[in-house]
Amino acid sequence: MNQEELQETPEQENLEQELTEQEIEPTYAPAALAMGITFMLWGILTHWSMSLIGAAVIVGAIWSWMNEIRNSWSETP
Repeated sequence: MNQEELQETPEQENLEQELTEQEIEPTYAPAALAMGITFMLWGILTHWSMSLIGAAVIVGAIWSWMNEIRNSWSETP
């Protein structure tokens, strides 16, 4: 192989640069998940209804986070 075959073309460099520059968008889902876990544990000490609210927050946070991941994967070329 000669040197010209090993060098990347400008198009290949741009494609690699676009793939590496994709930014992950921030999300509130991990914070909501942590809050749900806290509510569930707080419900053990206080009242069962707090645990129920925490479970609902956990389910909502996981659903939201997975939905965002699914959407970001579908946008990836």
